[in-house]
Amino acid sequence: MEKVSCVLITRKQEYPKIILERLTLGFFDEILIKTECPSIYDRYLLADQAVNQTIFSMDDDVLINYQVLFRSYNGRITNAMTKEFQAKYEPLGCTLIGFGAYFPKSMLSVFDKYIARFGRDEHLYREADRIFTFLNRPFNTIIQPHEDLF
Repeated sequence: MEKVSCVLITRKQEYPKIILERLTLGFFDEILIKTECPSIYDRYLLADQAVNQTIFSMDDDVLINYQVLFRSYNGRITNAMTKEFQAKYEPLGCTLIGFGAYFPKSMLSVFDKYIARFGRDEHLYREADRIFTFLNRPFNTIIQPHEDLF
């Protein structure tokens, strides 16, 4: 199996223990966590520091079966989502990372293009997931159940 880095961010002082207890170091070769994180964009800055070329990330308020999702990973953004959110985001040409997603580290280079044109603006910090997925189309959305934590 290829090695996967897990990248997690939270605005809180500590990452939720319930998630950390369910992550498997045998599955993830590396787990990177940033706490007190002011921006979604930090997810991608942290991913750039990962040692592996395959990245997994999810938000701090949800759990999915990340091993099942990995079976559908095909070198494109492969993300878990509900049918309702898919219906909302598909017409916009973007998707969500927060339910859980795998992507190749090489896709981070799209931010260089964005920053060259717009700089590090508030939109980048607030909408980094949408920018990332829009500029890395097509993606592979998998409808998968999830557990809301908070």
